[in-house]
Amino acid sequence: MSMIRKLLLLTALAAVTTAPAFAESAGRAGAFLKMGVGARALGMGSAFTAIADDSTAAFWNPAGLATLEKSEASFMHAKLTLDRTYNFLNYAHVMKDKDGKKKYTVALSHIRFGIDGIPETRLALDGRGNPDTTGTGVYVPGNPVYIYSYFDDTESATFGTYARKLSDKLYGGVNVKRLNQDLFTNSADSWGIDLGFLYKATDKGTVGLSIRDIGESLKWDTDSGHSDTVPITTTIGGAYKTSDRMTVAVDLNKVEDLDAKFRAGTEYWLNDNAAVRMGTQAGDLTLGASFKLDTWRFDYSYVDETLGEAHRMSASKQF
Repeated sequence: MSMIRKLLLLTALAAVTTAPAFAESAGRAGAFLKMGVGARALGMGSAFTAIADDSTAAFWNPAGLATLEKSEASFMHAKLTLDRTYNFLNYAHVMKDKDGKKKYTVALSHIRFGIDGIPETRLALDGRGNPDTTGTGVYVPGNPVYIYSYFDDTESATFGTYARKLSDKLYGGVNVKRLNQDLFTNSADSWGIDLGFLYKATDKGTVGLSIRDIGESLKWDTDSGHSDTVPITTTIGGAYKTSDRMTVAVDLNKVEDLDAKFRAGTEYWLNDNAAVRMGTQAGDLTLGASFKLDTWRFDYSYVDETLGEAHRMSASKQF
């Protein structure tokens, strides 16, 4: 029980000290890229930059993929408030030489966020200036608005990752990313780059740095050719293993034109197959749990967000 008390105390302290730093990135281009992936990391308050030791590292810090000993796939599905859906899948493959020695790691990932089945409504007029509710020129009293069709508002990111060991304690990784957004009859797309570095300072402590969304500007296929610039996100983090079963992590996250946000989280493995997590993401409480079954790991996270409670489930498998 002493370890559980320590976990609760550390997270409560972090929540008190980091709450004032909260600033939303919603409403900006590519806002879905700030939501995070993988229920394990999200359960730790998204303080994962210096941990990054599973295939979701492709998102949090691509350098972390270079530390993988086995290839791994991850999947996540979330049904959020306001009819929003959020899905992530990826596969990280460890490349080895003919002697079985690890050379580097590559990965392919895809994120999709959106709202499906939005009704297209119109208040059209017929030849006599009356509302045309059927699209045939026939006025139907009492039905001034007609649903002509349904459309989706979707945003997606597909990115490939390359990561390798740069020196005895330093790892590096890069993502090449393709963004796309479809809204009604128009769409926008962009290319971008993410960079990540991971430094193993000691056997128990690591430091991580990620710089995401470099050079991304969504250009719309409208007559005006309008573009929306995606702000760069820079995150520096530290992680420390207080014991064989417990890890504490802290991140400082800075979106280009917003105030910095602190994140903190703890992970405690009850035994070889089950773990619990707790964290704070800019003042929002996060909780999580995991269960291992052979080469599978199943993760759950809960986040108390401004727009309502968010529950996420994810799974990963090693090969």
